Amino acid sequence: MRYCKSPGSFKSRIKTAVHLLIPCIVFGTAISNADDTLSHLRVGEREWDTFPESPDGSTFSHSFHVDSKSLPKSVSLRQIDVKQAWTVTLNDKPLGRLIRNENDMIIVMDIPTELLRDGTNQLKVGQTGRAVADDIYIGELKFHASTRSEYLSQYNVPVRVLDRMTDQATPCRLTILNEHGTLMSVGNTSTDTTAVRPGVVYTSNGEVDLQLPTGRYQIIAGRGMEWSIDHQWITVSDRTSSPLTLSIKREVDTEGFISCDTHVHTYTHSRHGDATLDERLITIAGEGIELPIATDHNLHIDYAPRVHELGIGRFFTPVIGNEVTTKIGHFNIFPVPVNSPLPDHTLGNWGDIVKSIRTTTGATIIILNHARDVHSGVTPFAPGRHNSLTGRSLQNGLFMPNAMELINSGATQTNYLQLYRDWFGLLNRGLEVTGIGCSDSHDVARHFIGQSRTYIRVDDDTPGNIDTVAAVQALANGHANLSYGLFTTMQVNKKFGAGDLATGEDKFVATIRVQGPSWVTARQVDLYVNGILTHTFPIRKGQRGGTKWTGQVKLDGLKHDAFLVAIARGDGVASLHWPTAKPYQPTSSHFEPYTIGSTGAIKVDVDGDGLFSSAHDYAQSLSTTHSTPAQLTASLTEFDQIVSSHVAEILDLTGVDLSGENLQQLLKKAPAEVRRGFFLYQRSKIDALNDSRQ
Repeated sequence: MRYCKSPGSFKSRIKTAVHLLIPCIVFGTAISNADDTLSHLRVGEREWDTFPESPDGSTFSHSFHVDSKSLPKSVSLRQIDVKQAWTVTLNDKPLGRLIRNENDMIIVMDIPTELLRDGTNQLKVGQTGRAVADDIYIGELKFHASTRSEYLSQYNVPVRVLDRMTDQATPCRLTILNEHGTLMSVGNTSTDTTAVRPGVVYTSNGEVDLQLPTGRYQIIAGRGMEWSIDHQWITVSDRTSSPLTLSIKREVDTEGFISCDTHVHTYTHSRHGDATLDERLITIAGEGIELPIATDHNLHIDYAPRVHELGIGRFFTPVIGNEVTTKIGHFNIFPVPVNSPLPDHTLGNWGDIVKSIRTTTGATIIILNHARDVHSGVTPFAPGRHNSLTGRSLQNGLFMPNAMELINSGATQTNYLQLYRDWFGLLNRGLEVTGIGCSDSHDVARHFIGQSRTYIRVDDDTPGNIDTVAAVQALANGHANLSYGLFTTMQVNKKFGAGDLATGEDKFVATIRVQGPSWVTARQVDLYVNGILTHTFPIRKGQRGGTKWTGQVKLDGLKHDAFLVAIARGDGVASLHWPTAKPYQPTSSHFEPYTIGSTGAIKVDVDGDGLFSSAHDYAQSLSTTHSTPAQLTASLTEFDQIVSSHVAEILDLTGVDLSGENLQQLLKKAPAEVRRGFFLYQRSKIDALNDSRQ
């Protein structure tokens, strides 16, 4: 017997589920031929050092016997760490594909009768197409005498998720784990209020009837990094089933900020990933993103009409954008007027591309995306194309975007600080560039929307009616912080925040606050001055929800104008309700997962002239007023090492031999900061030379 779906309100559905057992066909019977083992497959080089050195093979094969009395109609199997395309065949005929998702999950496939043979049959799993490095686990096969839909839809479990403060249903993400902690496929399919994938159901109204086979499951409810999670175990059988009410609460105080994801795709328009337009809109509500930017590739997509039709406009304000996808870099742009012409994505240099963007769309924000990833054979910030230390372009042309991605949760970096260092280099050059957090999500549940996001300092009272002009201008002005599981804010003298110039004080004090949900553990917070690490503070109560750390830093040691950035770092999240991803294009087989919360840059007017002078500004001024290398290096005693690096660059570009005996003798007598600044610049030149030779 199973619970059959019944119409009516949530309360009536609970009553039906609890009190009425309606006779139905039992579809959950498993038949013989099961294989409870997991096999480790590898194609190419070992992907991660967490995998055994030697795999079981590059393909999986399982033989099973079939007779007319035991015809299987579906098969369930477990897959782990699937990144590339893998095909499942039955008797050498295509049966389906594994899901490209690194998470641990149970999937179920129908078995067409015509693919079966009397006697011995063989099921195989192998990588599709060109061999690409991938380590996966596959196995735990179970054959079922029912179709996929019948097997997964044996029971209905009504679930409702409430905002604990208002006692009202709230959009959310539900995660369904079996008793072994693996994502469990459900019988549900996506609707105009739900987006469904194995082990994940988003609901835009906080209600859903979960369809599940017999078993014991943990149901977890959450709504992004601002919220707590709630979870309960249920046992689903013909005797008992537990209708659920879960409640979550806001743990992170983001008053005065709106959550923005600047990098959002749909399969409907970008034609890769798996999120349809409706599913994307439901996931936006479910993850608590208030200002989503539609950035399908070389398209201008307006979510607003469909948002209105689905009745979810009170949760967020959509903005038309575009990922201008070129052969020399990807650029997210917004806002774009309705029916605006498309920029020319075939142009061959950044200057012409940005000019085309400005001319055709008038977009205020132009973001350089994933600058350390390879696309079309080009890595925008490879050492041979861009000097990260001084922010000087070597091949890209003048840096014209006004923002760049620092954390892209769909394309994380092995070294999370690399893109921050690139950003610091641009700021030290005097460029106005806002740091961005985003998801680059193409999927419902693999690299999901809003895992990394940008918090813009602007009125947040009405998420469904945000002043987009004010929000976009605030972002352009740098009034923004980045979150990847943690939320870090900073003020100087309790009134100047990210994007501001702190002025008019004899003494400057930075106040830093680190927040996060109770399911993210924060470990430390670092303060950077002009990109140089100056203070590190351990976070001893990093597991509590809400404020995890707050403290003050006296900025007595500042020699000249400088910018400040605080970066809090925490553990990666292993829980499958919010798993942090491995790097998209790793530089090592070893990886330590992380969470991040960083501030935008606060500029400090130390010299009191009411303006901000960058490291490059100081270096140019010094090189103008001091005519010889001896005078110039002597003048650097009053400046930090990054100014020395910019002076080294200026000398280098004017033909001075930095390795020459005369300059080396001058550096031997110089302070350590000066020597280090010159050393770092010379090392950056070596990196560029090595990169150009590859």
